Amino acid sequence: MNKKTLYLFIACLLPSFLLPGQWDKYRFETARMGSPFRIIISTQDSTGLTHVVHEALLLAENLENQLSDYRLESDVSKVNQLAGTGQFHPIKEPFKAILNESLLAYQYSHGDLNVFLGKLVAAWRKARKTQVLPDQKQMQNWLEELKSPCLEFNKDSSGIRLKQTACQLDFGSIGKGFVAQRVLDYLVKKSFPYALVDAGGKICATQVNPAGEAWKVGLELPNSRNVSSDYLEIKNQSIASSGKTYQQVNIGGKIYSHVIDPKTGLGLEHARSATAIAAHGARADWVATAATIMEISELKLLLQSLPEVKLLVWEYQNDQLEILLNHGILITD
Repeated sequence: MNKKTLYLFIACLLPSFLLPGQWDKYRFETARMGSPFRIIISTQDSTGLTHVVHEALLLAENLENQLSDYRLESDVSKVNQLAGTGQFHPIKEPFKAILNESLLAYQYSHGDLNVFLGKLVAAWRKARKTQVLPDQKQMQNWLEELKSPCLEFNKDSSGIRLKQTACQLDFGSIGKGFVAQRVLDYLVKKSFPYALVDAGGKICATQVNPAGEAWKVGLELPNSRNVSSDYLEIKNQSIASSGKTYQQVNIGGKIYSHVIDPKTGLGLEHARSATAIAAHGARADWVATAATIMEISELKLLLQSLPEVKLLVWEYQNDQLEILLNHGILITD
């Protein structure tokens, strides 16, 4: 990749044009988790494809119904509603899987990526609508309560409870990557092994065909929504990014990201962005988010614990771009 990619931010899929001898690509799109949700299948035999994709989209919907706190009847909402009551709520396998990865993220990030910040996340959602800063005293009270353990499993780990009322689960930093990976795995299981799933820019892919052709993923210029002609090639990998290009709010002349600093309760103010590549969608998703919060020295230690992860972190201020960390993504001279 040439040096122009120093200015890039992951955005969307740029499919190859069909040429003689290539496998046909079939595209399907809906909306899930508040974002476009795309499936692209590369195949020479489309028999049964529509049915399998329909089932895959139902799977995505089912996972959203379990894991989204936007859904009042979801498992995560019910767990949150019972916080502090002492009652356990039963959880299904996908819930347990995403929770375990979230706890791993908390451990590896030394608390900088905290799945229990749901109350603060909700407060900042409201702030983006009202453009009024959340009550800082209330946020500090929540942060103080969060210093105590939040989670407890029952004896056979089939149910969980949140021990403090301030503890509220939010899978926003991991959910899209998790769902994209589950849908991709389902497509492979159903005999469509060459596929790509894009959940709002959290992309999981196998390869395009048996020859090992890679999918081409477009990149976006930081602090803009312009797509560059440069791209990354992805196969049997997942890629995700985090930054404040989209979900941000201007309050009192300060621009706050949707990503929350768990030390202060405030949305991040810096212009840092990150792109992560990993073997699993959930991991790429949370590592990209964590990379916008953690110190660079801490990220280097994190990457020692996750040797399969590639990471690019940069900050863009005063029309100047500074690469803070390039771990296996950019090819430099």
